[in-house]
Amino acid sequence: MKVLMVISQFYPIIGGAEKQAQILARKLIERGVTVDIVTGWWKFGTARKEKIDGIQVFRNFACWGMFGIKGIRTMGALIYMMSLSLFLIRHKKRYDLIHIHQVLYPAFVSALIAKGIFDKPILVKMGCSGLTGDIINLKRFPFGPFQLKYIMKKVDLLVTVNHEGKDEFKAIGFPESKIQYIPNGIGPPPDGKNDYDEARTVITAVRLDPQKGIDILLKAWHKVTFEQKGLKLLILGQGPRESELKNLAKALRIEESVQFVGLVSNVGDYLEESDIFVLPSRAEGMSNALIEAMSFGLSCIATKISGNTELMGVNTDQIVSEGDFFVAKNGILINPDDVEGLAKAILFLIHNAKVRKEVGIHGRSHIQNHFSIDSIADRYVALYRSLLQES
Repeated sequence: MKVLMVISQFYPIIGGAEKQAQILARKLIERGVTVDIVTGWWKFGTARKEKIDGIQVFRNFACWGMFGIKGIRTMGALIYMMSLSLFLIRHKKRYDLIHIHQVLYPAFVSALIAKGIFDKPILVKMGCSGLTGDIINLKRFPFGPFQLKYIMKKVDLLVTVNHEGKDEFKAIGFPESKIQYIPNGIGPPPDGKNDYDEARTVITAVRLDPQKGIDILLKAWHKVTFEQKGLKLLILGQGPRESELKNLAKALRIEESVQFVGLVSNVGDYLEESDIFVLPSRAEGMSNALIEAMSFGLSCIATKISGNTELMGVNTDQIVSEGDFFVAKNGILINPDDVEGLAKAILFLIHNAKVRKEVGIHGRSHIQNHFSIDSIADRYVALYRSLLQES
């Protein structure tokens, strides 16, 4: 079985979708599936063709981002669409099935060429739902509504990583019979946290952009450190708002207790040394960072949005009062953009070792039982076989 994964960005650009593509591809290869990845060549210095983790990666010219010229993002995307089209035409006999990550413009190109011309089976995996979801983002692109309709018409199967995404696609007319729910997966560490006696280090690992809500975390941290001294906040990740967020920390006079660590490859080492994980996102699909933190047994705080609620073990209609928090089975839920609620939740966990331990242990068990990358990979292999049999 030969599968081509299509994703607009890939390593060294690291985000949730990119990380999941790499983890899944590696596990599929272990199961005897041949998996290649085709992506954009967005940065000089990266190879046009290389192997990463045993995965053959092809990068097609994309223009935007390579020359540091502002205002050509759309042009770069259009160029990438053309280079991807040529790649799919040149390699039409090489692959049995096309697996696209994110319902964005590469999905349209793949549907047009691989399905529309060569009648290859195609599977599309949703990246994100909500305010920054795939549907909204694609509609903002030139001819985006047309692209979305074409994708809906041609795709053989849509995989959603949360239930909100399934509802969103059903609402715009996508047949429920062609939607499959498969969450993101992870390889849990063999040992989880076992010391819950004291909480001094709070951590988050996100891309530093507006979607992730780090501005809310910094404002809440200002309130937390006013009440409790001797704490440390670690912020792992990079992004376009990094300078702005550092300036906000200075303006709030909390820079001494906040460390912007940057992009790291050894996230697990930082999680092992931390006590509480916070994810203040305004929108998510299924957060890899939250799954990973829970797998280590950290007590976690996350916003009440789809994906997060599923990980925390509650329904999306769970009511959380403004300025407050809710103790779920696997962690703590707060409302998005709620500084007061987040500050209260952090202080509550700092002062309650029993709750920290309970939600940490339950959260780790939940990830081990339902989000193991081994079981997720097995489900994809079954889907691939089913699609190939139907074709």
